[in-house]
Amino acid sequence: MKKLLALLGIVSTLVALMLAACAPPPAPAPAVPAPARTAAAPVSAPQTSPEQAAWDKVVQAGKKEGKVTVYGYTWVGDTGVAMSRAFKSRYGIDLDIITGRGAEFVERMKTEKRMGAMTADVFEGSVTHLTNARVAETMTASAKGLPALGEKGVWAVEPLSQDKDGVILAFMPLVGPPYINTNMVKPGDEPKSWADLLQPKWKGQMMATDPAISTGAYRLVGYVRYGVFTEDALRQFANQDIRFTTGVQQETQLLAQGQRALSLFMVDSDAASLVKAGAPIKAVSMKEGVVALVMGIGQVKDNPHPNATRVFLNWLFTQEGQQVNAEAKASSSVRKDVPNFTPPAAKVDTKLLTLTDDMMNEQAKLFADKYLVKLWNR
Repeated sequence: MKKLLALLGIVSTLVALMLAACAPPPAPAPAVPAPARTAAAPVSAPQTSPEQAAWDKVVQAGKKEGKVTVYGYTWVGDTGVAMSRAFKSRYGIDLDIITGRGAEFVERMKTEKRMGAMTADVFEGSVTHLTNARVAETMTASAKGLPALGEKGVWAVEPLSQDKDGVILAFMPLVGPPYINTNMVKPGDEPKSWADLLQPKWKGQMMATDPAISTGAYRLVGYVRYGVFTEDALRQFANQDIRFTTGVQQETQLLAQGQRALSLFMVDSDAASLVKAGAPIKAVSMKEGVVALVMGIGQVKDNPHPNATRVFLNWLFTQEGQQVNAEAKASSSVRKDVPNFTPPAAKVDTKLLTLTDDMMNEQAKLFADKYLVKLWNR
């Protein structure tokens, strides 16, 4: 019996295996569709504003012109080298700086205008001289559209503060106190007010730039306008045996050498280099205050490199351009985001009397009329 049951189990297993072999194969599992691929969004080119596109054209045209010629006073020696190198490094444009006195440049540009062969692209210096150049119609182009001038909240001195039309731009602040030679004027003997300079002890001790060729002395008119002293007191300076110099560079050197004890019309940027070199020079803080003014700059009419000129003027008012100028001149800047490089001995601790644009226009006319030359019988 047991044998029969075993045999039946074997037969059942064989039958099951045969039936499984004859059965159709199982249906394959349905395929899972691949996720749809999303096309990558096209990368859009950065949008250039019409103003930026127009400025880019000016820059490219300026690079092709390749040169800017400056008539001016400020960028002499190493300062001019620093400015030229920095500007060329940025744009590949040469900066040719011809230095001299402002009054002579005004006459030179008048001559070039008559001949129809202007050499200068840029004129920089005293706002008085630039105003007279504008009156002579050798400076007429407005710089209002320069991109750098449109920056907001960065100005310690507004570039248009001297000329709302933008022909004359303020590019460097100046402070003009008296400076003394500290080997000749001991502590306690320093003048403390402008009236002190009319005392007998200062007779034969002072220097000033010649009012026939320089505008420095015309700052005294500003003190008259501010009520620091009267016009009669201004006339009395003629009795103080002032030594008149051919310019501020000579004045600073003579003061450092001890040729005279006091300089009337130097400014902080002129004194700074000698102070840094160890010269015995120090600014004097007058109780009534000292004049604060600016150096001006602008584009010459019918200049040979108009696009390169605009590139340079724009760069000068950028943070980079202002820092190069301030560091090279050891001066302050018209921008708040640039450090003040003026050494302590060239600074004053007193209120500043700002010469307004109306005062500068008045000084320009007085200089042209030789007002102080006649007042002092020069």
